[in-house]
Amino acid sequence: MAALRELRILDTPPEAQFDTICRTAAALFSAPMALVSLVDDDRQWFKASCGLEARETTRDVSFCSHAILADEVLLVEDATRDARFSANPLVTGHPGIRFYAGAPLILSDDIRIGTLCVIDTEPRSLVPAQVAQLRDLADVVTSLIRLHEARIGHESEMEARRSAGERLAESEARYRALADALPQMVWVTNATDRRALYSNLQFRSFYGPIGSGQAERVARNHPDDAARMAEAWERAVAEERAYDVEGRLRRHDGTFRWHKVVVIPIRRDGAVTEWLGTALDIDDIVTARAKLEETTELLRLAQDSAGAAIWDWDVHRRVARHSPRSASLYGFASLDDGAVEVTAEEWERGVHPDDLPAVWAAVARALERRQTFTTEFRVLRPLGDGGGHRWIQAFGHVVTDPASGEPTRIVGLHLDVTARRESEEALRRSEARLRVSEERLALALDSGDDVLWDWNLATGEAWVSNRWHKMLGHGAERPRVDLRSWRRIVHPDDVRLAAGLMRDHLAGLAPLYECEYRLRKRDGTFLWVLARGRVVHDAGDGRPLRVVGTQIDITRRKDAERRIEHMALHDALTGLPNRALFRSRLDQEIRHSAGQGSPFAVLVADLDAFKAVNDALGHPAGDGLLRIVSDRLRSVVREGDTVARLGGDEFALILARLDDAAEASRVAQRMIDAVGEPVDLDGHLTSIGVSVGIAVGEGAGADADQLFKNADIALYRAKAAGRNTYRFHDSGMDAAIAVRNLLQIDLRDAVARGGFTLHYQPVVDLARDEIAGFEALMRWRHPTRGMISPADFIPIAEDSGMIVPLGDWALRSACAAAAGWPGRCRVAVNVSAVQFRQPGLEQSVVKALAATGLSPCRLELEITESVLLADAEAVVASLHRLRALGVRIALDDFGTGYSSLSYLRRFPFDKIKIDRSFIREIGDPVAAAIVRAVVGLGARLGTVVTAEGVETAEQLEQVRNEGCTEVQGYLFGRPVPEADVHALLRGRDAQAMA
Repeated sequence: MAALRELRILDTPPEAQFDTICRTAAALFSAPMALVSLVDDDRQWFKASCGLEARETTRDVSFCSHAILADEVLLVEDATRDARFSANPLVTGHPGIRFYAGAPLILSDDIRIGTLCVIDTEPRSLVPAQVAQLRDLADVVTSLIRLHEARIGHESEMEARRSAGERLAESEARYRALADALPQMVWVTNATDRRALYSNLQFRSFYGPIGSGQAERVARNHPDDAARMAEAWERAVAEERAYDVEGRLRRHDGTFRWHKVVVIPIRRDGAVTEWLGTALDIDDIVTARAKLEETTELLRLAQDSAGAAIWDWDVHRRVARHSPRSASLYGFASLDDGAVEVTAEEWERGVHPDDLPAVWAAVARALERRQTFTTEFRVLRPLGDGGGHRWIQAFGHVVTDPASGEPTRIVGLHLDVTARRESEEALRRSEARLRVSEERLALALDSGDDVLWDWNLATGEAWVSNRWHKMLGHGAERPRVDLRSWRRIVHPDDVRLAAGLMRDHLAGLAPLYECEYRLRKRDGTFLWVLARGRVVHDAGDGRPLRVVGTQIDITRRKDAERRIEHMALHDALTGLPNRALFRSRLDQEIRHSAGQGSPFAVLVADLDAFKAVNDALGHPAGDGLLRIVSDRLRSVVREGDTVARLGGDEFALILARLDDAAEASRVAQRMIDAVGEPVDLDGHLTSIGVSVGIAVGEGAGADADQLFKNADIALYRAKAAGRNTYRFHDSGMDAAIAVRNLLQIDLRDAVARGGFTLHYQPVVDLARDEIAGFEALMRWRHPTRGMISPADFIPIAEDSGMIVPLGDWALRSACAAAAGWPGRCRVAVNVSAVQFRQPGLEQSVVKALAATGLSPCRLELEITESVLLADAEAVVASLHRLRALGVRIALDDFGTGYSSLSYLRRFPFDKIKIDRSFIREIGDPVAAAIVRAVVGLGARLGTVVTAEGVETAEQLEQVRNEGCTEVQGYLFGRPVPEADVHALLRGRDAQAMA
């Protein structure tokens, strides 16, 4: 924000060039609104706008405050669907923003001050080419702002120059030293007898021994240039004005070199008393310029003789025909014969808008005068050619009708003069630098924020400009500045470096002294400075006399570098080390362990049920939970240990210098206990868990990648063990993971080619002694391993997400099979918690019923308590909608979870299935009492109670006595293929099976 205010552009009157950019953007993207928005601390202000009356808005509702954070164009295709903006008053109220595209305005040093944006009240999108066009327009706006910045800087510089003149007299000695350090020759002559009063080191080095009279100097001019240079000098003396001339001067070794000579009068009391001259060696520039002119002429002649880049414009049709070379300059696509026909409007779209008026003016004059014309303009480069602009020089000749004399055509050629224009621009910049340096002895150096210093090597004393005292917070008191006082205020850690670099420069080992170090201010704090300087030698014996230079306050840059370094190595949400810093510290700990032989441990942790909290309460609550977890993890480790966030809900720890491996297990348990404490998220009390994998490393054999992989494998085993626990890595885990990965690959292939079948196990109604329905059970016959247990492949399918297409297939297949069974016979299909977390389960049920014609009351969906753990409110709502269709809902494996009774209160299940573990132990009085209690609960709720896993007659008798209404198990039949179901229904009844 400080950079924006320093531009002094806020609240300035409208400017035509910015308004033109807005209108161009609105027209180019067919948008009702376009803005050049500058973002201040508490508001966004519109330097230019199109389609919007307001001149500013508060920053908290600004889209642009988001856009400036990105390097690319921010696209919001529908603000009402974007969580960042859907509640924004600019979206919900006037002007009703739906679409937003904003390109950041980025100055040098990554300073972001605003955006160029287009806005629509209807949702829409942009293709990549349009995004690039918006970025290009933003670059134009940035260039305009840089021009504004340069103008402000120029005005400040001019004001500084005026004030600097007042200090000229007292700085004479200092500037003489500086003059010796300048690259050009400098001399001062008396206006009366024209004898030299002063010459700098460069002058003496170039000419060698030379008298002070004008005749000696003039004799050194090249014979071909002497008359011209003398004429310029005499005219300037007569008119008492400055002059500049280019000519060749003879060096002391007899070599002539081109110089830019500038001489200005020095007035005292209105009269010219002295002349100040400078001569800058431009021999290389003149040589390059001559070669450039020669190359340009040869290029023009070569293209003229080759007939390249030819164009022919029909004045009446306003259509131009371009040769292939001419078309390629614009990026036009060629026709079959290589030529391209382009309308005037199409041509205009490729030309820089600032150049169009001059081009058309040149064409109009040529048509009016019936003469040849030439002009230069910029065209857009094709994206494949690097983008940007290309400079074109156009030559045109007007062709008239022989009868009427009226113009009919203009024929001409195009030259690509981009290289020449760039060279000319470089030359102009060089000449501009020359003009600046020609100001007498760099008068402006003392007027800026830079500190000037001059160190006398003989006495050790130093002169510093007033800016140095202000920078260090000195008041009216000006302390003595010498080598001893300098050492007292330099940061102790920087003294050796700064002094060493100065010694190298004085010894001739470095051409320039340049060093960054810290200085202590008067209030005790330190600031960073960049000091540059150059030694000044005695002209006679070459002894170093003094060092003169500048000093710049770079504290803000250093602070920014520290912040950037911290951001690069730490997680933005939690402040914990990120993956890069974690890896660096792990490598460091491995090296330490190799040297000291002390063990250490890597812990990888995943939060359990975090996704459920994030989905139920939203991402802000999830972010808050991650910050709380981060604080809790920090609290359980020692100073020197590392806690890092790797991404999402994944954390990693390095426990350094352990006494034994048991210490890692104690830390892991503290992690589990700390994370498991309830968390209040804006009134929502929730709990999560954490699973931890541990890998121990020791000595020189440790490898960072392998340790992390081992910890990750151990984490997987901790999750498989029921989560909210920890596991150490052992060598057997690697083989188990390899087997599981191969099984996952085969599972994905089986899903793709339909390698699964359904088997059906009968469910018997004890009251009617008949089969009430079948439970559909998935089977997978592996091509090499044979039958794979569902206990092995279902968890893999759930972890990988393949359970969703598998479950959809099972639902359709089971409904299709049941449609051919007797009318009252139901089919039960198991539904995974993963299917409930993904959208589309209810639609799959409806589609399966509609496709097969099965009555909803004959379909039974079996769920476990894990389905309700993820997002109970959403799942219960979905179950209610399914039950409203007529589908029956059964609670499977009842009694094995933590909250079974609470779920019975929240949803009226049609059936409760008692887990087989209770039936297997029903001979035990405790197990029998649990079964009896569940049956009584079912009776009061009006719910069918099914006993699973009945395998013996004794178990059947007991569950019948306890009051179970349905039974299922091997005693009544194993799961059978669909083809055997009809035979089972026809050939056996419940009594026979019993």
